[in-house]
Formats: sequence, structure tokens, C-alpha cells
Amino acid sequence: MIYQDGEDASDLAKFNKAKYSIEIQTDKEDAVGIQRTIVRNCDGLNRLLELNLYINVLSNTHPDFTTEMQTTFTLNLNETLTYKLPPIKDSDGNDEPEIYLKTMEA
Repeated sequence: MIYQDGEDASDLAKFNKAKYSIEIQTDKEDAVGIQRTIVRNCDGLNRLLELNLYINVLSNTHPDFTTEMQTTFTLNLNETLTYKLPPIKDSDGNDEPEIYLKTMEA
């Protein structure tokens, strides 16, 4: 896979010839926007096949709590505490956040 200017595009996507699939992933902030790539392969008759693939890379920052979370609690034996997590903010609006809770041993 290459960019349309002839540079290698493996920093953005990789063409898997065995599966005829393209794996797209990048962490480069300067890649945000439309990236113009070319996928090249040969068919069974050794003819060149070429596909122009435009990949729209979106900015994606992680969602975060709007305020600091309370992380320390002191409880008496058999006491129950109900704690509401602060609201979550996703500035890009393109994530569905999930929260995982684990117990700690003292």
C-alpha cells in the first residue's frame, strides 16, 4: 500500500494479500484528514490491479470524567456506600465509554 505520492503507507494501513483485507490504524495526529492511498495487487493472469482508497482519519481523544473521581473511602464493617461516578465527556463525540470496576484488597 502506498500514498498517491508514492510514499509507503504502512504507517496508516496494511494490505493483507492472504485475506484480501486492509487493516487501518494510526496514532499520528498529523494524519487527521483524508489520506489518499493506492492498493496494488496482481490477479491470476498477472494483470496489475489498482484501487484508489481514500481514508478519512478522524481525531479521537479518549473520553474522560468531567471532575476528579473520589478514590479513597473509609467504611466501617458491614457498611454500604453508594457512590455516583462523575459525568463522562467525549470531546470528539465518537466514543461509547465503558467503565470497569474491580475490588481492591486492603
